[in-house]
Amino acid sequence: MIKARNLELNYGESKILDIKNLQIDTSKITALTGSNGSGKSTLLRVVSFLQSPSRGEVEIWGCAKPNLEILRRISILFPEPALLKRSVRENFRFALKSRGLEREFNSRVGEALELTGLDESFLSKRHFELSSGQTQRTAFALVLALRSRLYLLDEPTNSVDLATSKLFGKAVEFMRDQYKSGFIIASHDEKWLSAVAQESVFLHRGRISEFELKNVFNVQNKALKFSENLTLALPENLASASKIAINPSGVKISLTPFDGCLEGVLHSVSLAYEGQILIKIKIGDFLIKCVRNLDEKQKFCTGGRAFFEIPPSALLSLE
Repeated sequence: MIKARNLELNYGESKILDIKNLQIDTSKITALTGSNGSGKSTLLRVVSFLQSPSRGEVEIWGCAKPNLEILRRISILFPEPALLKRSVRENFRFALKSRGLEREFNSRVGEALELTGLDESFLSKRHFELSSGQTQRTAFALVLALRSRLYLLDEPTNSVDLATSKLFGKAVEFMRDQYKSGFIIASHDEKWLSAVAQESVFLHRGRISEFELKNVFNVQNKALKFSENLTLALPENLASASKIAINPSGVKISLTPFDGCLEGVLHSVSLAYEGQILIKIKIGDFLIKCVRNLDEKQKFCTGGRAFFEIPPSALLSLE
C-alpha cells in the first residue's frame, strides 16, 4: 500500500501537487489519469522516492524512509526512456546485475523479450540502431525482466503502434497473474488504460479529484447551454463558476422518460474500467459521459433515446 498525507510539491510560486490524503493498493493495476500538467509524472516520481516533496509524507509498504532493498522492488518506466550506450544484451546484463540476478539472464530475458514482441536478434543491436518504438519496447522488457513488486509506468504506449500497445497490456496482466506485480500507470491512451486497469486515481491541477474529468463545460449566464433550446440552470452555490465538471457516476440515466429528465441520443457504449461501462449521450452539440456497472439490467444500445438527469451533487466547479 502507498499512503500519502498532506503532500505538497512546489516549484517556486507554483504548487504542482496538493494532496491531502491518498491510498493506492500496490497489488492492483491502478490507472493514473488527468490532463497535461495535472501532476501525474510528478506524483510517480514522488511515490517512487525519486523526488522529495516540499512537505508531507509518503509511505510505501509501511515505510516512510524505505531502504535500498525496498526501493529495488520498484521499477519505473519513463515516457522517453534512454538506454545505456551499449548493446541491448549489455543493457539487460547491467540491469540484472544491479539486482544480483545475472545468473537468471536466459530465463528472464527470454521471457521479457517475448512479452514485448522482440526476439533474441535484438540482443546484439546497439542502442543507436533501434527506432523509437523499438527503444520503448526494449526499455519495457528491461524492467519486466526484474519481476518487480511494483511498476510505475509513465506513458508506456508512447511511440508504439496499436498492436504493440495490446501486447503491452497483455504483459501487464501476465506480470500481475504470474508474479503478483502491481502497477500504477499514467497514460493518455484511455482506451488502452481502461482495458487493463482495476482501479483509478484522477488528478486535476495537482489535486485528487473525486471523479475523472470527462464532462467539462463552460458556463454561460449561470447555466450549461447544450443547445439553443436546452440549458441546465446551475444551483446558486455554483452560479459564479466559469467552468463546470459533471461526475459521470452521478448522472441518472434511463431508457424511459421520468419527471424533470433531459432527453438525448445514445451515442456509444464501451468498456470503462473493470466492471464498468462508459455511456455517451449526445445532447445538442455535446456528449455527456456516464459510467455504470456492467451488471445493470438495462440494455443500452447506440442510436436509441436516453433520458437523464444531472443532480446538483454531480456538479463540480473547476474555475
